[in-house]
Amino acid sequence: MPVQILATLLWGTAPAPAPAQTPQAYVATAPIRAAESDSIRIQRLRVLVEAAEKALEAEDEDAAEARSDEADVLTADWSLDLLKQPEVQGLLQRLKEVQDQLSGAEEPEPEPGLKAAEEVVSISGEELRAELELVRGAEQGATYDFPIDLNDKVLTWVSLFSTTKRGFMENALGRASQYMPMIRQVFAEEGIPSDLAYLAVIESGFRNEAKSRAKAVGMWQFIRSTGRIYGLNGNAWVEERRDPVKATRAAARYLKRLYEITGDWYLAASSYNAGPLTLDRAIQNLGTRNFWDLARSRWLRTETKNYVPELCAAILVGRNPERYGLRIAPLAPYAYETVNVASMTSLTVLARCANTDASTLKGLNPELLRGSTPPGAYLLRVPPGKAMDCLRQLAKMPAGKRLDFQNYTIRKGDTLAKVAKRFKLTPEDLLEANDITAKQFRPGKRVLVPPPPALTLEDRDLGSGSGRAKALGDRPLAPLPAAPRELDAPAAAVPAEPAEAAPAQAPAIQIPVAPVQSPVPAAVKPEPAKDVTVLRAKKGDTLAKLARAHNVPLGELLKLNPEAKKALHPGDEVRLPGSAPRHGKAPAPAAATLHRVQKGETLASIARKYGVDPKDLKVWNRMKGDRILLGQKLRVTAP
Repeated sequence: MPVQILATLLWGTAPAPAPAQTPQAYVATAPIRAAESDSIRIQRLRVLVEAAEKALEAEDEDAAEARSDEADVLTADWSLDLLKQPEVQGLLQRLKEVQDQLSGAEEPEPEPGLKAAEEVVSISGEELRAELELVRGAEQGATYDFPIDLNDKVLTWVSLFSTTKRGFMENALGRASQYMPMIRQVFAEEGIPSDLAYLAVIESGFRNEAKSRAKAVGMWQFIRSTGRIYGLNGNAWVEERRDPVKATRAAARYLKRLYEITGDWYLAASSYNAGPLTLDRAIQNLGTRNFWDLARSRWLRTETKNYVPELCAAILVGRNPERYGLRIAPLAPYAYETVNVASMTSLTVLARCANTDASTLKGLNPELLRGSTPPGAYLLRVPPGKAMDCLRQLAKMPAGKRLDFQNYTIRKGDTLAKVAKRFKLTPEDLLEANDITAKQFRPGKRVLVPPPPALTLEDRDLGSGSGRAKALGDRPLAPLPAAPRELDAPAAAVPAEPAEAAPAQAPAIQIPVAPVQSPVPAAVKPEPAKDVTVLRAKKGDTLAKLARAHNVPLGELLKLNPEAKKALHPGDEVRLPGSAPRHGKAPAPAAATLHRVQKGETLASIARKYGVDPKDLKVWNRMKGDRILLGQKLRVTAP
């Protein structure tokens, strides 16, 4: 039975009575639809399932997936009695087989978050006592608005997060620092515990582009049908499950609804992972609503048994990372203004209009899939202070120049590398512009070709005031406003709308622990190297190219030049460590050192072994993700 039908409980079950101290619940309602008989609904489901099967036979995976999604949405609000009918069960089984084949056709990818599917052996004895004392010392006097049980399961995950999974946690909490002000604000407005924000550590590591094997997408890992129930839509141009603001609002409302059903935050979190129907089945079979009793049974998957302990540990470590020995590199808060773009416009054009770069706009609008806004009007996020500039420049631009990419149909014999080279792009640029994988780059597919990166603000100046813009992460920005400014016409100023009063939070639950510290330390500007050489960047230079040319680790260049992380422009100063030679006088690179991946090794462990940055390993080996294979050869020195 597809996971999507689990949303049935959201519409077909009366909510469990909530404790008196809980804020008044938000009540979600199912979409209103014309009354249909059960026979008509079943017939519609049969038509969709048969269409999905035929599309799969014809090797049209896009059509098969589209019909499968329609079937999921169709059944999302069906009653439990209707879903249990034998005819419906048979159709749902056929639908699941289609979905399994679609998932199996893709290259397997690691799960995006920390949803551990393997059994975790709990610490015990002296190790358990030592970990308990460590946590008690770190958490002395702290209060939380989510219940925290300090048992062996939770303490085991605290230990893992500060040792073997430390690298993941440091990266995830670094990304969390960017979104946490926005998430806490949304959760407060929806009246759910703000500490539930750390659920995104487990789900995705706070990555908007995360996609699981089950095709859950975004920071909060919504499957398509549940996302649509909570207002997250998608098409070829936009995937709102990747929109950090909209998806956070949807996650808050979904969690609240699950709490209404279960009356317990541990059970609500478990339902978020396993689905309310699965959890309800476990409760009915065991006759208990205690999560820890359920976790000792065979009725929950290992991933769900680990989920609550992971969440509790993520809250403890995430709130006080430095007390657990983690080093967090914080990012500037997610802050923006909005501009109403009247018609389809490429992000490179909009970036020039806003005097910034396309990667900054992509970071603020990760829901955009095709390198442009969709057809028709669209509300675009731009960096604070850039909205008026963007509107003024757009007003000067002829409609015919708003799209500076072109369409290309992949021909037989084309390869990703050949097509990218033909248009003076990198393969990664081409894949990112179309939000596809290399496996999906095949003959007959139409792709969008963005302009080459050399066409920068300096090369295609729109007129006055188009000096170099700083990327969003170059400097600390003001926190997310309660209601971001929305502009659709030049004006002197548009006041922000006042935010609605947030409902009262549930009372904090104390555990033995000093006053709560800020979850992420303030950004510290890196100290410049004492012995550096400064050169001027030339047209076409990137930090990666300069690192190779001067035989310097890319990670070291990034530390010396944090402002150049997003983009490097002709004339920019670039600091090199020591007395590195200038262009044209770089020493010949040393012979490459190769490492064969052994069982149990990760990219991070290999980087530590050779004293290099994992980011450098990915650059040297042309890797996009962290996935490595047993026996794979990796270059561990600069090429």
